[in-house]
Amino acid sequence: MLRYESIAATPASDYPFRNLIGADILPPEQEAAIARDFPQIDKTGFMRPEDFPMGPAFKALLAEVRGEAFARAIGEKLGINLLGKPTWVTVRKWSALKDGRPHTDGADKLASALIYLNSDGTSGGNLRFLEGPDQDGPGTQEVNPGYGHFIAFPRLDNSWHGHTPFEGERRVVQIAWLVSEDAVARKAKRHGVTEFLKKLFSKTRQDEMM
Repeated sequence: MLRYESIAATPASDYPFRNLIGADILPPEQEAAIARDFPQIDKTGFMRPEDFPMGPAFKALLAEVRGEAFARAIGEKLGINLLGKPTWVTVRKWSALKDGRPHTDGADKLASALIYLNSDGTSGGNLRFLEGPDQDGPGTQEVNPGYGHFIAFPRLDNSWHGHTPFEGERRVVQIAWLVSEDAVARKAKRHGVTEFLKKLFSKTRQDEMM
């Protein structure tokens, strides 16, 4: 499903740190099927796709982004050996105003790639790679989040990235290559605790309104 020739044809940049910004990573004829089969998520934030119903086209995309060919293609562009490294894949359907603040990611990550799946690529909250924690400071142009656009970058102490506040639908798949299986276990544990707290907070608000 992935168009590896598009990755190969995309030049990497070293400003403000090593990164890849490209397009056409997915076939246009697959757009409708991927949109139809996207996980049925009803909350904001990045979620594990397996926690929600999804269709076969999206399952096929997930299988491919977890594979060796994708790891090799991205790793070669970033100058990092990602083969055999465990992956942590999450998806977002809805963005909240609090999302996207500039950050550098945690030390458990080696590198990340994001594949955008929005039919309207002009929506707000478009990501930028930054020189520092100031969203309005020096950095790259905004990344278009339209269908088939993609980015990749290594986790570094200065790998600042973020987007301006945006509320609404904004579909993206995030693939992270982690340092070890223990890092995957830590991610899963933190994710489980986060989801528990979200559900508890939601129930508390509902009880207060009754």
